[in-house]
Amino acid sequence: RRRHLYPIMQSFLIYFVYSQVLCPISIGKLYHWIRGQAMLKLYVLIAIVEVFDRLLCSFGQDAWDSLYWNTTRRPWHPRMFVSIIVVGVYVTIHSLFLFVHVATLSVAVNSADNALLTLLISGNFAEIKSTVFKKYNKQNLFKITTSDICERFKLGLFLLLILFLNCFQGDMTNSMVKDYYSMCGIIFAAELVSDWIKHSFITKFNLIKSTIYFDYALILSGDVTGIGHEGLNLDYTHAAVKR
Repeated sequence: RRRHLYPIMQSFLIYFVYSQVLCPISIGKLYHWIRGQAMLKLYVLIAIVEVFDRLLCSFGQDAWDSLYWNTTRRPWHPRMFVSIIVVGVYVTIHSLFLFVHVATLSVAVNSADNALLTLLISGNFAEIKSTVFKKYNKQNLFKITTSDICERFKLGLFLLLILFLNCFQGDMTNSMVKDYYSMCGIIFAAELVSDWIKHSFITKFNLIKSTIYFDYALILSGDVTGIGHEGLNLDYTHAAVKR
């Protein structure tokens, strides 16, 4: 019964933030406000959102772990309610940051001026400069790999949400859909190429064999299925997220 309490709390918190925080916000007003800002401000805004996104992800992992431990060990303890409040505040703040990130990416994709999109793509290659010339071991490379996996998944999810938003808010012709697909292809191609170059030089400079990525895949598979975490009071999804 206690294990069922945790997904119930998750569903309640997510629905509460959706209905009470995100729904009252007009995506149209936010879109036009962001579109009216200077390009340099938008680039700084995206950089700030990405930094706080990573910080909040790290904090959120501990907050969700604390909530899971309390729901399975002491669901009626006063700290249980403290955990609910902390997770609720975290989910609210993180959702607002992601909401702004989606709106900003929507402005970059739908804008006729490709300057902002060019800056976003160039940010991927700027990441190469800040990573390839540092010393890494297998454990550090594993963290970089899992971070890149999360970034690709989040980027694909955001682009899909923008497509749904454009379809529901206005009539999209076949040519507009094709242009959007080509734009998404450019963004994804830039992400893949920059990650490929980054990992290629990291493994080259640190003398790490490429077969290490198969080991990483086995570790992540064990996290998802719970292998290697027997007897731990930890949700299987948390084990994969904490990587």
